[in-house]
Amino acid sequence: MTIEEFAAFEGIFGQRIIAVNGTYWGQVRPLFYRPLLTYQEYQPGLVIPPSLSLLGGFQHAVPPEEKANSCLNLLMFENAEAYSLDCLDYNRKRQAKLAAKQFVIQPITDINEFKQKAYPVYLSFYERTRYQYGSQRTKQGYFSRWADALFRISNLVILGGYRNGELGGVSLSLLVEDTLCYATFFCNIESLRLGLSDLMLHFVREAVAKGQCAEQIFAGLYKGGNGLDDFYLLRGCKLVRKPALLHINPVAKAFLMRFLPEQYARLVGDIKETGNKRAVKNDVPPQAPVIRAISGETKAVELGRVIPLR
Repeated sequence: MTIEEFAAFEGIFGQRIIAVNGTYWGQVRPLFYRPLLTYQEYQPGLVIPPSLSLLGGFQHAVPPEEKANSCLNLLMFENAEAYSLDCLDYNRKRQAKLAAKQFVIQPITDINEFKQKAYPVYLSFYERTRYQYGSQRTKQGYFSRWADALFRISNLVILGGYRNGELGGVSLSLLVEDTLCYATFFCNIESLRLGLSDLMLHFVREAVAKGQCAEQIFAGLYKGGNGLDDFYLLRGCKLVRKPALLHINPVAKAFLMRFLPEQYARLVGDIKETGNKRAVKNDVPPQAPVIRAISGETKAVELGRVIPLR
């Protein structure tokens, strides 16, 4: 997929995209921007942010040798070409194997099938999570237009998990340069209970390994130790901390530090220490963070996966 196609994909989810001198930026907060390829490193001064960032701010990863004032916390499956089911621990391997007895994963290439069968799956997801981002898709007409936009992107991989011929879950993936973005996953209650989330992730990782098509898989930004983070970390994902350049309008910075200190801490990449050092790959000088394993990680797998990768 070209960066232009990736920008179009992000735009489908309501992301405001701005291209400046060949670099595509996404507005992740009002007047605050990051490059669409969040994991890519940019030389300070050689990349120009949108002009409106002067009123808010911008942030991008920089090479390790460059001066940084923050960091980006990324969830990455590294060495993607070396993956196999045996890489997982006993419990995760067992979950994927049990789900494989219930489900068949195959591409969805017919837009009418997607509109008809994926819509009730999305409704089930929404009823369970009440996740407000994209809640307008609970209206069938809006969901249909969303599907039209998705199917116009020719290199987007849409996979369905089927049980006894019935669609139980959907994932969207896209390959940009040497990185596969595991962009979206949602499923109904029964499929979640039967482990479709495990099987879908395994299927995608195995397909990448067999096809030798990507060096890494990007699963999004670290959310701060919630169930979604743990779902990936317990399945071999690494928390990669990349040094970053952060610019914030001085007035906005003073406001954040004074009235929203937790949000400011997340913006600069501070992570409270918890307990699982194996999950962390540190590319920046600050003290290495650690991850807490919490219950309910499978239940939380979808939360945050029906939104852009920001």
